[in-house]
Amino acid sequence: MIECDWQPSLTVAIDSTWPSGFYLFKISIDNPSNGANGNVPLIIRNDQSTAAFMIMSAVTTSQAYNHWGGRSLYVGPEGDSSRSRVVSFDRPYDYTSWGAPNFIGNEFPLCFLAESLGLDVTYTTDIDLHEQPTLLMNHQCLFSLGHDEYWSQDMRTAADQAIASGVNLAFLGSNAMYRHIRLEPSPLGPNRHQVCYKTDFMMEDPLWTVDPAEVTADWPTGPVPRPEQTTIGAQYTDLGAIAGMTIVNPTNWVFEGTGLSANQVLPNMIVGEYDFYDRYVPGPSNVEIFAHSPITNRGPGHWSDMTYYTAPGGGGVLDTGNACFIYRLSNAPYIYPNLVPPAIPGVTSVLWRMMENVFSVFGTGPASASHPSNPNTTTFYS
Repeated sequence: MIECDWQPSLTVAIDSTWPSGFYLFKISIDNPSNGANGNVPLIIRNDQSTAAFMIMSAVTTSQAYNHWGGRSLYVGPEGDSSRSRVVSFDRPYDYTSWGAPNFIGNEFPLCFLAESLGLDVTYTTDIDLHEQPTLLMNHQCLFSLGHDEYWSQDMRTAADQAIASGVNLAFLGSNAMYRHIRLEPSPLGPNRHQVCYKTDFMMEDPLWTVDPAEVTADWPTGPVPRPEQTTIGAQYTDLGAIAGMTIVNPTNWVFEGTGLSANQVLPNMIVGEYDFYDRYVPGPSNVEIFAHSPITNRGPGHWSDMTYYTAPGGGGVLDTGNACFIYRLSNAPYIYPNLVPPAIPGVTSVLWRMMENVFSVFGTGPASASHPSNPNTTTFYS
């Protein structure tokens, strides 16, 4: 038997003097070579906030990839076959993720930009959206950040109801809302266990014959398919992209003041995962495509689309359609400077102006009233 000299965990008292925000507690030891250094992420909410913008950290996606203890929702000791079907928030993050695997490139640049502009913002997590969906109605816009893959049924319902009620949503990444999860309690409290059977749902998910709508297949599949395009306006399609972003609608409001022209390409903008408008999948009928970019390295017929639509009498929904958008926003390498890139001449300044336009439109009320979408998908897909 191995005996351990256990020490009490650090306890931090959070009170009203702490502003709502994203915090990182840095863990440092004298000998970092053993891999124990890292960070502990913490979101502090303000449930009384009526800030125009709610920025949401995708902690369910961070937990899905966390392989502390040797398993994640992707891998186990014997590879993919031994991956977990349930992961727990009761464990720390693996040190290789620095304790904040999704924050550095996929979330921090947007937080920095919003606060550098002095915007009225508040912070939340997707677990909070699951637990307190009505809080979203107190804001004009919800930002889903660069990698926001894992959503529960309650999260999706909250988003759909908010859009219909006039709240705007901006998905600043790709592959969002792709995996269906359930949240279950642990001995430490509610919603501490994250369940996702993925492609093994038919053989293994115990709800297969009990509650088909809660079976944790990917959202586009399963016994009750609910493709993410029905909410986002576009559909996840592939990964491994290496391409520029081709602007096809430069007179649209999101490009105002950028100086972009038709068919201009912003280089190195689409890297990794990407979305496109799928005409064969259910979704809103009034989607407008702003950028339509060929992903030639993935073969013919592959495209990344930046899309936008407005719900009748409701909010607007923007999807940047590529996983690198927030990463390319970065112009403030204050945390891990080797991981957060410097500004790209002729690109970062354009993206900042685009985001200023998004803040302006999405922060002032339902976009269907001020900037209704002009459907144009048949121009690109017939």
